[in-house]
Amino acid sequence: MKNLADAVRVAEDLYDDLRYKVRRGLEVKPYSFRKLYDEWLAANKHILSIHRLKYIEGTAKRYLLPYFGNMSLESIKSREVERYWVWRINYWCSEEGESKISAATASNAHRYRRKTTLGNVAKIPAQKSLEMEQSVIRQIVKWGVRMGITDRMPEVRAPKLKAKSTISRRPAFQLEEWQRLYRYMRSWTSEGAQTVTDAKSIRKRGPHSRHLFQRNMIRNYILFMAMSGLRPNEAKQLKWRDFSNFKTEDGIDHLVIHVPETTKTGGRACVPLRSTKRVLDRLRSLSPNNRNDDLVFCDFEGNPVQNFGKTFKKLLIQMDMLHDKSGQARTIYSLRHTYATFRLLYGHARVDDLARNMGTSPALIQNHYSHVNVYNRATELSGIHHTEKSRSGLYL
Repeated sequence: MKNLADAVRVAEDLYDDLRYKVRRGLEVKPYSFRKLYDEWLAANKHILSIHRLKYIEGTAKRYLLPYFGNMSLESIKSREVERYWVWRINYWCSEEGESKISAATASNAHRYRRKTTLGNVAKIPAQKSLEMEQSVIRQIVKWGVRMGITDRMPEVRAPKLKAKSTISRRPAFQLEEWQRLYRYMRSWTSEGAQTVTDAKSIRKRGPHSRHLFQRNMIRNYILFMAMSGLRPNEAKQLKWRDFSNFKTEDGIDHLVIHVPETTKTGGRACVPLRSTKRVLDRLRSLSPNNRNDDLVFCDFEGNPVQNFGKTFKKLLIQMDMLHDKSGQARTIYSLRHTYATFRLLYGHARVDDLARNMGTSPALIQNHYSHVNVYNRATELSGIHHTEKSRSGLYL
């Protein structure tokens, strides 16, 4: 009798749950997180930026679906989300995570296999990474609530990791290093052959000339990145139509880069260094893809170059400049940081103006480049030589 009573109670509870869902217009059948994600992606992929879509798909494939995928939405409560953060933070230190890194490293060593980026994952994720994953989970589940798929919105809050004692920043180039690099590239682009000056000569000289074309392309790309401070993904999407000119009241012409809307922070106008125009003119005369709708940074056939990083790394290794004084490896992103550092140090740009030009926040500029203020205030900080107060002089 007791078992029958329990069965009746369970049945009544299930009936009440179903009736509640019907009254609220909710889905009656169990819904897995994977099914919710697939429907959310199909409904929203066309309104997301390319950058955001790529990030979400990668995050879901690597973390969200392996953990939440087969769980029903009803079972994903705040406690389960907390367990996810524990799993996520320790994943790449676990046996499963380390085995994936080892497999990716072995795959990357094979010249005919597709390269992966798993070898670059951080063993302990950054706070920013967790917060970005938090926003993705909230975005998907909130959509499910709005669509009547579920009425459960668990608390999704990334844990606060122990703060690092120093701010992590990519290494920039010092002025002397930057001068060495751009002077070296002048001879590097024509090493072993006559200088390529236009697209017509490339067609005549064949495969080796295309190799020189690639070198000239990356040389101008490196100069452009350091002169504009653009993110790699922003430069990758640029077309020749995305440039214009304007003249200030003092009669000086300035170049304007119209960053596409599909980039990380959306569209914006960016004013690079004035010498950027000379770089672009040289590149446009070199490239056969120079119509308004052609990509600026592309291969000889006009296809987008996915990553200049590999060649840039080889170039820095040749010059023994891959690492900065603290041992950090330089990357393409170091050119953006070099731009910011030089604008603050030598251009004396205002922080808020620089932040707008670079598509970031003044707070981030202040946090990452506060060390530059020491150099800008060197005269005030080093003191004045008071010979009248001491034979050797006091600096006060």
